[in-house]
Amino acid sequence: MALSLSSVLLKLLHALFRGLLWVVLLAVLALCFLAYGFPGAWVQSQIDAHLPSSDIRLTVRHIAFRPGAGLILSGVTLRDAKTGRTLASLSRGAFGFRLFKGTTLSERLRSVTLYDLFVAQIDHRPAPSEQAPPPEEERRPFPDLASITLPPLHHVRLHLLRPDVLEIRAQEITATLDTFPDGKGLRFHDIHGEIDGSDESAEADVTVDLAKGTVTAAIRGFILQTRLNGIYRALDFPIIERYSDKFTLNDPTWADCSFTVGFDKYRNIFDFRVDIVAREGGAYCGVPFDEAQGTIRCRGIWDAVTEIGPIVVRRGGRVAATGTLRFDCPRDRFEFQAEGDGLSPAEALRIIDMPFTEAIPPMDCKVPPTIRLRGAIPLMSERTPSCVQLEGRFEAPKGGLFERVSLASAEANFSMTNGVFALRDLQMGLPNGGTVAGYADIAVPPSAEYTDLSADFQLANASLADLLAPFGLNTLTNCVANGSVDVRCRTDATFASSIQSSFDLMVGGGLIGRLPLFAGLTDLLADAVPGISCVTDTSTVHLEGTAHNGLFTVPDFTLTGDLLSVEGPVSYDLPKDELNALVIAGVFKKDSLMGTLTRWATVPFTRLIWQVHVSGPLSKPRWHVLTFVEKLWDKATGKESSAPAQAPSKPSSSKPDSSFFGGLLDKIRP
Repeated sequence: MALSLSSVLLKLLHALFRGLLWVVLLAVLALCFLAYGFPGAWVQSQIDAHLPSSDIRLTVRHIAFRPGAGLILSGVTLRDAKTGRTLASLSRGAFGFRLFKGTTLSERLRSVTLYDLFVAQIDHRPAPSEQAPPPEEERRPFPDLASITLPPLHHVRLHLLRPDVLEIRAQEITATLDTFPDGKGLRFHDIHGEIDGSDESAEADVTVDLAKGTVTAAIRGFILQTRLNGIYRALDFPIIERYSDKFTLNDPTWADCSFTVGFDKYRNIFDFRVDIVAREGGAYCGVPFDEAQGTIRCRGIWDAVTEIGPIVVRRGGRVAATGTLRFDCPRDRFEFQAEGDGLSPAEALRIIDMPFTEAIPPMDCKVPPTIRLRGAIPLMSERTPSCVQLEGRFEAPKGGLFERVSLASAEANFSMTNGVFALRDLQMGLPNGGTVAGYADIAVPPSAEYTDLSADFQLANASLADLLAPFGLNTLTNCVANGSVDVRCRTDATFASSIQSSFDLMVGGGLIGRLPLFAGLTDLLADAVPGISCVTDTSTVHLEGTAHNGLFTVPDFTLTGDLLSVEGPVSYDLPKDELNALVIAGVFKKDSLMGTLTRWATVPFTRLIWQVHVSGPLSKPRWHVLTFVEKLWDKATGKESSAPAQAPSKPSSSKPDSSFFGGLLDKIRP
């Protein structure tokens, strides 16, 4: 009996010792787990069983547990199972649990802290020339996200340190996480982001719907422009990024952004909107502004149509301009419209990204003009002048400087189609009086190396001093011009020999003799005709003729003064700068009573003695009287005194002007 009792005690002690040994071993294993954890490969099979491993694969390098931090996962990576591309990763994740609340592990989860979370942006779409989605049989299968059921999570605090999510980087982000009741989605709400050492701050809400395969987000706050570009790149929409890069903002901009994007890009789920207010100013395409605001809208991935606008630009506390940009990918079309009275013409063209602006004559206005314009250019294909469509109106009531000609006022309708920039209903007022009206067509060839000009102007009491000011001849304050000028030419190096023109001008008001062209006449006749200054100081000139390949011809040139008139054929070769004229001097005005009576009596005198030959460059011509004795001597020696004198072309000493009409003005400058 005693032996059996001792045997039982020995067995009991043996069992107790064995149990104690297991406890010690388990404690040692627990301590080892707490201190070192264990490789994630030990539970990889369980992870694979809960994910569609044929498409994506989640791996964990190390798993541990800390009493204060909870479950620790290190080296977590989510990859594309076929390509091996990293879709998301984090260096460490800490999952905190409630010890005495809830029955399941997910119910006990109270916080998640993720370090260095990285989420890659979605694959870029094909090149613009391949915007159509591939046939369904060639599309890559997309994971069936609806088959995933997430564990129930309720008010789990999410803390991200140094995240890089879709190229949106921050120092710290906090949020609250909840899953859908059916486990087919999750919500991140009360998201707040702070950047150390920056004025940026934002809040957001994000919803991930696995059943629909979509992400819906709303972001609000002061955000740097570079982070907005990160959103555009993350959403794989380069058009917005291309034009957003044209902004240079002084400080973080207020942005209210919302978008819905589908995981499967072939389903064409994309809806984007962002309202932006840049209160601290900046610049767009180099055009400065004090404040700007606008809205960006976009729908569709493959057939995307994006609108930016209305864009409102403020200067000096008032609205300087408004505009709208529209990007239509299916039609390969970029449409724009803008209007305002606070931008220069060059600034207005820069804002709409207008190509071939070098073909449009520049105008500098003292006071910004009123401009209204709209048009379209290709969005993705090559841009040529014939592809540009433009129309609008320009009004500068305070005038400005148009190709070195000062204007008191200017207005016109303009358009561009089939490579021709057209000015219609052109009205220009001159500072010293008079107007110039008409039209001009500027044809831009595909190479855009030169332009062809066609213009027709009507002059009404136009100040000659204003018109000739670019030539340095601004002293003719009393002279006015009336008539019409029609001209066609090419604006490259061959423009002088390409000019085709017809003109009919009457210039009056006196003081014409102060032009260098007539300077030699006064000196020549001063000794022979008393009071010769009256010939030119109170005179009228009539010019009616044509120009062909740069050769100007006036069959019946007439200069009429109080005591003397000059008439005769005149020609001027612009490429050679060669003037040739044989004019006749008459006493008194040609159409006056005394002029008519004396003309018949002085025919031998004027025909034989006062014929004058003019030759040489326009800036300094040679005036030569052909006397009766000289005629006899020339005939005896076989000379033709009336032949045009050859004068060398005048070298140009000034630097060529690269502006549209500047070369023409420099070419014929006296």
